[in-house]
Parts: sequence; C-alpha cells; structure tokens
Amino acid sequence: MTIANHLQKYFDVEVVEKSKFKKYPLIYKIPLLIGLLFRNKKTKYISKRDFVLSDGRHIPFFESNLLGGASIINGCVHMLGSKLQWESILNYFNTNYDELLDSYGKLYSTNQKNNNKINLTPAPQNIIDNLFLNTLNLKNIPVGDMDFSDIEACGPILNTTKKYFRSSVLSFIHNKLFKLITGEIVENILFNKNGKVTGVKTNRRTINSDYIILSGGVIGTCDMLLRVQQESDNQRNKVLDNLIIGSEIQDHTNLRINVLTKNNIGSLNEISNNFLKKLFLLLKHFSGRPTLMTGTGATSAAHLDLNGDGVIDTRIQIVQFSETGRHGSDGTFFGSKPGFSISITSINPESKGEIKIDGPNNIVNPKFLSSKNDIELLKLALKYCIKLLRSKPISEHILKIEDEYTMENDAEKYIHSNIFSGHHLIGGTHDAINSNFEVHNTEGLYVCDASVFSKYAASNIHSSVVLIADIFSKKFIINNLQKLI
Repeated sequence: MTIANHLQKYFDVEVVEKSKFKKYPLIYKIPLLIGLLFRNKKTKYISKRDFVLSDGRHIPFFESNLLGGASIINGCVHMLGSKLQWESILNYFNTNYDELLDSYGKLYSTNQKNNNKINLTPAPQNIIDNLFLNTLNLKNIPVGDMDFSDIEACGPILNTTKKYFRSSVLSFIHNKLFKLITGEIVENILFNKNGKVTGVKTNRRTINSDYIILSGGVIGTCDMLLRVQQESDNQRNKVLDNLIIGSEIQDHTNLRINVLTKNNIGSLNEISNNFLKKLFLLLKHFSGRPTLMTGTGATSAAHLDLNGDGVIDTRIQIVQFSETGRHGSDGTFFGSKPGFSISITSINPESKGEIKIDGPNNIVNPKFLSSKNDIELLKLALKYCIKLLRSKPISEHILKIEDEYTMENDAEKYIHSNIFSGHHLIGGTHDAINSNFEVHNTEGLYVCDASVFSKYAASNIHSSVVLIADIFSKKFIINNLQKLI
C-alpha cells in the first residue's frame, strides 16, 4: 500500500493481493478488540500456522488475510528504533538516517486531525505503569521517548491509533489511482531470455508488466522466489539459480513474566469475564477518554543495555494482563486474578533459521534460541525483571510472581518452556538484492518487505517495514522514471 500510493503518481500500478477481504467488521478496528480475531479458531481474516521448536513444542504464528497485511491486524505497538541500527541497514541501500526521518515525518503524526498519515497515540497509564516507571527511575533509568532506543530510558509506549480506531497503512490511500486486484494469487514470475521480467502468471491469467515488486512478506516473497528456482528445467529461466533465498530468517522471541497483584488494577484479567466492566470500558472509550481500548494491552516500556556493551539490547513492556498461553494457544487466555505481565524482547537476536519448500507447502523455521547468546541475554532479562519486581515501590503492590522458583533456579528451562513467536519475521532475501532492492541477475524484479532486513532496527517491525517501503519508493522513482520519459 505504501509503495503503490507513492508510485501511482508516476506509473500505471496494479496491486495483486492474495486476500479477497478488503475490510472486516467495525468492532475489530478498535485496537484492543483485534484480539478477538486470534481467539476464533476458524477466522477468515487471519491464517494460523505452527512453528515447531527444537524441543518439539508447537507455538502459534498468525498471518493477516486482509488487505493491508499485518498493519491491519497487529500494528498497534509502535517504535522507530535505534539510529545506530538504522544507519547500518540504510548504508547498504545507499541512503541515510536523514532520509529516514524525512519519510517518518511524512508518514506518521501525533496529530489526531491528520487523516492521511499513520496516527500515533501514547498508551494510557495506570498505577502499575507509574510504579514500574518510578522503580526504574530509582535504578537510574530515566523517563524518555519510547519511539527511540539508542539510550536506556523508560516511558509510555506509542500505539498506531486514532481517537477510537486503529490507524494503518490504509490511512495513506486517500486518492487511489492504482488498480487493485484482490483474491488472486501470483503463481509465477515471467522473464525473457535475457533475465528481464515480462510479467506474472496468477491463478487466473497472465499480467504483463515492465517491473515486478514483490511485497509478500518473508514467507510469501521467499516462497515465490524459491518456487521460481525449483521449476523444472524446461520451464524455468535460470537467472535465480545462484541466489541465496530463504536463509538467515529471524523472528523475535517473546517471553512473559506473569505477576499477580494484591488489589484490582483495572487489568484485562478483571475485565474479560465481567460483562458490566466490559461495557463500562467500551463506553469510556467512546466518550473519548484514554483507555486500554486504544492499544494491545501493552502500556509502558523500557529500553535496556543488559550485557553492558553500550548498545540497547532488550525492551521490556508492562502488559495489562497475565496469561497462561499466547493467543490462547493452550486453550485459555487471561488469568482469573488481578495481574499484569512483563513482556521481554531481545531486540537483535543472533538465532537464524530458514524457509524451505515442501511440495505445495513451505516450512518456516526461525530456529528460535539456536544461539547460546540469545539464551544468556534472556537469562539476564529474567534476573533484571525479578529484581525490579522485588524493588520498591512496585514490590509493595505485588502478591505473587508466578513460577518465580523456576526462573531463579532453572532459567533456561523457563525460557524454553515459555517463549512464543514475536510475529516479527525478517530476512530471507537480503542477500539476493542490490542497493536498489533489485534482485541480482535480473532486470525489473524488485523486493521490498520485511525480507530485505538483515537485522532489526527495533523490537517491533511495523514502522520498519513502512519506512523501508517509502525509501524504496523514492529510489525506484528516481532510478526508473527517466527511462519512461
């Protein structure tokens, strides 16, 4: 959507979208209520698959089945991330951080009246947030802007939401000139004998084109390119033969610490099973007052350098519920008693996996925790969080830290038993493209999505993908517009 909105001013653009759903019921546009989609085992708006961990445990991974992709179903928590990491990423594409900030200013806004940008709103703070931040302050972690992660700091998180409803990449589309084709699947990329793209073959027809831009995400784009590589000799063009595709993919691991409180704190544990409290929360939301409805349940965060090397490596967040399984993967959702959780994300993990083709399917294996360093960093995070929760003033409101004994005495077991996917897949085509995002050995074939990243700029990839799309669009226009004049 970001690319099409840019390029439509200069080119005839057609967007082929595999999903047939352009929108979903209004209720899901309230940011917090998107969680209802994950509860429905047979929802048509989200596709679920399993990732299999090294110990055989299955964890859920969800993909959007809606126009607008992940931005529509899970784009709430926002951050720009680290200047240091961004500069490393952008250097490969011959651009710089100032260009990134220019894109950022054009695409994002904290002004609720701005209708053609993704709107950002600070999460509401409650007693637990205040205690969390105050305790961190006493440990010399200052209050700062959670949009950035180059220094240790803490503060309210930002959500991609307007006053009542979520804000997404669809906010950009205010004057649609491009042709949108939905419910159609691209099955093959077509080349001439010189390696120049000539179009695509879908499940319905052939579409001729001078340029092809793959934006199918890590799974979709890698699957497409791997299938082109594997075509039978009498059908395929060999331009992709020597390219590395589907390797060194990554995903954030998400680890939670569940905490019970002595008193009610307004957490989702207390609200989820009480109709009157649900109704009151909804009425409060639509009265314009800040509530949990404007986010994912995550409300405040801290960026930390736990290994002491001068680089921020971990983000911890307060989440206004405790749970026994991510997205109800074990059949339950929120705890029954008042509580919250601390969510832990190691920002730039070393573990890397791969995507392989298996007949009509693909196998996605990020190889979570295959790096010992990732486990050690999570151990440091557990130790830090336990110490934080035992410190005043937040400790005075805590009834119990669940599974505290295991965290302290067998941290590695706790980590392996409790990690889930962060739903932040990156990589897989970063070695197959040049500085213009063009696939090596081809002409006119480009990739721009999360698969082009070789590292993380932030602990959430929503803004990273949107911003790299804007940077790509500007480069594409400059490099190719002259050819058409």
